[in-house]
Amino acid sequence: MTGRLNQEGKGAGGAGPRPAALLGGVLSLVLATGFQSCAESSFRTDILPILTKAGCNAGACHGAATGQGGFKLSLLGYDPEEDHARITRESGGRRLDFSHPGESLFLRKPAGELEHEGGRRLPRDSASHRKLLTWIAQGAPFGSPELHVSEITVTPADRLFTATGQSLALRVTARLSDGSSQDVTALALYTSQDDALAEVGKSGEVTARGSGMTSVMVRYAGQVAAVRLAVPYDEPALSSAGLSELNYIDGYVRAELDRLHLPASPPGDDAEFVRRVHLDVVGRLPDPDVVRRFLAAPADAAKRSRLIDGLLQSDDFTDFWTLKLADLFLLGGKGSPDGITSNYHAWLREQVATNAPFDRIVQALLTATGDLAQVGPANFMMLATDPRDLSEHVGRIFLGSQIACARCHSHPNDRWTQEDYHRFAAYFARLKRDDGRVSVALRGEVDHPKTGRPLTPKPLGAPGQAAAVAGGDQGPADRRPALAAWLASPANPAFTRTIVNRVWKHLLGRGLVEPVDDLRPSNPPTHPALLDALVADFVAGGLDLRRLIRVIVGSQTYQLTSQPRGINRRDQRLYSHAYLKELPGPVFADAVAQVTGVPDQFAGQPPGTRAVQLVGPRIPSPALDVLGRCSREGACDSPARSGGGLARALHLINGSTINDKLRGGVLDSLLTGSASDRFILDEVYLRALSRPPGPAELAEWTTVLATATDRKEAVQDLVWALLNSREFAFNH
Repeated sequence: MTGRLNQEGKGAGGAGPRPAALLGGVLSLVLATGFQSCAESSFRTDILPILTKAGCNAGACHGAATGQGGFKLSLLGYDPEEDHARITRESGGRRLDFSHPGESLFLRKPAGELEHEGGRRLPRDSASHRKLLTWIAQGAPFGSPELHVSEITVTPADRLFTATGQSLALRVTARLSDGSSQDVTALALYTSQDDALAEVGKSGEVTARGSGMTSVMVRYAGQVAAVRLAVPYDEPALSSAGLSELNYIDGYVRAELDRLHLPASPPGDDAEFVRRVHLDVVGRLPDPDVVRRFLAAPADAAKRSRLIDGLLQSDDFTDFWTLKLADLFLLGGKGSPDGITSNYHAWLREQVATNAPFDRIVQALLTATGDLAQVGPANFMMLATDPRDLSEHVGRIFLGSQIACARCHSHPNDRWTQEDYHRFAAYFARLKRDDGRVSVALRGEVDHPKTGRPLTPKPLGAPGQAAAVAGGDQGPADRRPALAAWLASPANPAFTRTIVNRVWKHLLGRGLVEPVDDLRPSNPPTHPALLDALVADFVAGGLDLRRLIRVIVGSQTYQLTSQPRGINRRDQRLYSHAYLKELPGPVFADAVAQVTGVPDQFAGQPPGTRAVQLVGPRIPSPALDVLGRCSREGACDSPARSGGGLARALHLINGSTINDKLRGGVLDSLLTGSASDRFILDEVYLRALSRPPGPAELAEWTTVLATATDRKEAVQDLVWALLNSREFAFNH
């Protein structure tokens, strides 16, 4: 019998018919050595998971770009066919010994019997070693090329521990494409999202280590799932009765707080609310007279509702949410031609002003063609010229999916394969960008990087081939309308969940899923039922952005004080109190101008133009650059992406943004009149912090002003101090 596979690989993986002698020898070997398995092993579903579990195809081992020790595997087994060929055929098939399977290099090295840089990974007494030995004895078959793992389920999917130190054993079941199921607990990979809260062992044993909520990601054979884990706080909980239910949001939040024995902070007072809702909904501070009237009126929910309704219908709302969407769509950023984005901005502002349904906005962006200077939404197609790059933008912005990893290999934390990635990119393969126009060519394809064959477009996550859009001469030249109809449909949960989650993060300071552009099965929301309810409400309301905002800011959850209450000071995930949110650069700049009454001047812009009204990041403003405006060259979800840090702090202390505004404007009018010290203090505090000074503040600054040798300089010092305070810099 032949001892090893020949150079052509005959006898393995269906590459050619096995010689009769080889088959007979293998059969004799199986019987002689006591192997009882009659079914032929599948390389994809039986063998690759063993290599992945052992770390053989990890990036630090043979899964590296160049492999290790002359042996290369695809990262985490994303290319089973190539891996099988390398194991069975490469180097003359020397890695497998069919005469003596146990002597195969493929087994002896990871067993630690020969020098192996990776150490002892698969001991001879392990079940994995025995399974590999059986596979070699069977002739190292590839098995059915259609057989694959279609999904995995983990039980329990959600577990509440009663105390730290408790443990549970997870069970992972894989469902195969032939309808069968396997218990794959021993071969799945487990990763805790927070080891301080939950530790997970290699075999799926989870131990609670701290109080709070986290999840464990589970991976197997290219499929992912997650388990939500919660551990109640061990200190005696205060009553969460402070979270009364103004709408359905509060019921879901309160249920989680009660489950974890976490108290809610009380509602914020009127001063806290009026400042917060102005900054969140319209991106500017409330005027002092608005604050005075609001604080003077009796405290009740109806008063707050009227204020919310007024803000939602204001021009300030339109300006601010045009900025928010322009940042999301990267309007005027990298790839946008100079001087032609004003029409795009005007179009977007019109959509916000007329309250266009969100699906209609997105469908227009995804399907527009024409002259960039005349057809505003066509500029969205200028985000990238490569269809792959453009598909990554579309996936991140509208589906909350980071698909870039799948360009080169299967996504390690999500379900996307290389084929999924390139099929999605194929929707944009026929776009042409010439002479300031976007048009569609009759032909244009995206090829599979391995086979070189053109791929038919297919939406991300769509089942089977039914949702594929025909390519080539059989399909429409422009494939994007079919994509837009699927992607921006109210029935597409990936789309609606992404939009709801983004709006929730802006208003509450943290997404129900974090990061907001990484929604995947292995990254579950903190409040799954709440997210589902918000999405259902958003869809029922016709994807109305104003209505969604109205529901969220009308909840008691949104209106809680930012002051922690007992143990909830440790909470940064469950919304037991309001979270501090740093003011974005444009909002901060406008707030300084509003407090001082000295507007900014932007090159080429009409007098009185505010920072939130600027069309794009290319309008020069050193102040906005250092304060941290979005450059729109990439995701703007993190405020620290550009600007901020030490440079911002030094600029605010010594730079022009504050210091040049301490002369003129409101301060001069206050000081040249007959205003009393008390009126000046009240006015400045109301303008900057939307509240009157507290007793200690009033006493201190009254003394300062009364004893100052230069009253004007003392007032300037007061304003400077407030504008550099943490209370001013954050929405709270």
